Amino acid sequence: MGWSVRGRSIELCSCKMLCPCWLGPDGEPDQGWCDGTFAFDIAEGDADGVDLNGRKVALMAEWPGNFFLGGGKARLYIDDGASDDQQGALEAIFSGKRGGHLEPLFGAVISQWLPAQTAKIDMQWGESPSVSVGTIGQATLQPMKNPDGQPTNVRGAAALAGFQIESMDLASSKGSHFSDPDLRAWDGDSGTLHTFAWSA
Repeated sequence: MGWSVRGRSIELCSCKMLCPCWLGPDGEPDQGWCDGTFAFDIAEGDADGVDLNGRKVALMAEWPGNFFLGGGKARLYIDDGASDDQQGALEAIFSGKRGGHLEPLFGAVISQWLPAQTAKIDMQWGESPSVSVGTIGQATLQPMKNPDGQPTNVRGAAALAGFQIESMDLASSKGSHFSDPDLRAWDGDSGTLHTFAWSA
């Protein structure tokens, strides 16, 4: 048996809108280095019969330069409401250890995984989506819209292909702050919103 997860996600980083790493290896992060958080709200999921519905995972990572150039250090935060079996499955999937597209992606850009931790992860949707990860950090997003009130959407960006995400809506995350004692603390204003449907 394999695994599958489907849901919505929020990405945040230390850059101003839009994080240039999404566009490929030639983009230079605003501060020369890149820090970010990617949070996943799983609507439906399963791993070898372990029900993952409703669970949440967050990834916090730092890179010395552009994401595509690698050398990253990262930690996963697993929903503290998850059972031991769910925690094990989620850590394996979102670190790339259970195969699928995350294995070669994270294998190329993350050199060091810090031990996973459990945390209360809250994700809210609607007009102003938000995410909080325990005492590590929080952000509230203000989605960008065109004059007709439609989301400002990006397709075809290089990193979207790597994550197997079709498109993303741009948002301001001004006031976002994340701080793990083993990673570089950061504030940012770059936010993106997506849906994902992955399996292996």
